[in-house]
Amino acid sequence: MLELDDLRRQWQQPAPADAPAPLDAAALTRLLARQSDGIIAKLRRSARWELGANIAILVGALAVAGSARVFWLQAAGGVLAAIGAVCIVYLYRKLHLLRRLDDPAADLRAHLLRLDGGLRALIRFYYRFTLAMLPVGGLLNVLMVVSTSKHEIRLTSGFGMALVLGLVVVLPALLYLPVASLTRKYLQRLYGQHLDRLEASLAELAEPEPVAAR
Repeated sequence: MLELDDLRRQWQQPAPADAPAPLDAAALTRLLARQSDGIIAKLRRSARWELGANIAILVGALAVAGSARVFWLQAAGGVLAAIGAVCIVYLYRKLHLLRRLDDPAADLRAHLLRLDGGLRALIRFYYRFTLAMLPVGGLLNVLMVVSTSKHEIRLTSGFGMALVLGLVVVLPALLYLPVASLTRKYLQRLYGQHLDRLEASLAELAEPEPVAAR
């Protein structure tokens, strides 16, 4: 099946003298809808894969929180379950947006652009939410160290304050750039590359058709 960029090139190429009449707006819209289905299908597969993974994480985290006898493990399981629940809501929202293509508005291009904008907003939320979890992970590390240490650690002591500062501030700061880079690559691979292709094709298809010389 032709991709949108192939369709765009064929549509914008000057037609030879013996070629059939160019596509009218209705025919082009039908082709655009058919070709965009391939990109939307890839986005749906990515979202469903992520949804399944987060449901498994949620179930596992709840099992840990319910069965662990150590407090920091219970807390870690509870936090992980909360993160999984947020991600599941996010992914259901994303799939809802993707299903809206089944009933597009009259202006297909405008509908696809609105869909693209909604997905981009959700991806930005996912990216920021991932980075916001870095200090939360630091707090869990503090809880683990305090609860498993053989000696009592007072967080108001010099060592305790240094521990909190190191695990909640310094460590997340050091991890920020690598985690941000990995998250961007992950989101680009699952969603961004497909949205980039859709945006580029829609933008070029919107360009006015060259006027034939008389």
